Amino acid sequence: MEEDRMQVLRMLEEGKVTSDDAAKLLDALEPHGAADGAPQAGSGGKRLLIKVTDARTGKKKVNLKIPIALAKIATKFIPPKSKKKLAEEGVDVDAVLSQVMTGNLGKIVDVESDDDLVEITIE
Repeated sequence: MEEDRMQVLRMLEEGKVTSDDAAKLLDALEPHGAADGAPQAGSGGKRLLIKVTDARTGKKKVNLKIPIALAKIATKFIPPKSKKKLAEEGVDVDAVLSQVMTGNLGKIVDVESDDDLVEITIE
């Protein structure tokens, strides 16, 4: 959990998220009402992983792990260039979000283009 909080703070520092989005992310990381720190009902303890890697250099552009409850906000973190590439590759971000909300585990998107490799996984 501490690693997730630090990642949110780094994204805020780097300008990847607004302060409002960072506050929502940090709030969602808190166990609200769960005295033992257990995941909130409905989340199943699952996380959404979004990885965008430069296909040429292998350098990670995005490596984001967030609670599944924040899936709607997560789409904001996919770089616009990558969203465009996803659309060109026939990947509908809204359809991906719908798949995320079903709660199925595993890789749901794996797209490689000339510029980027995009992976979206539910664990």
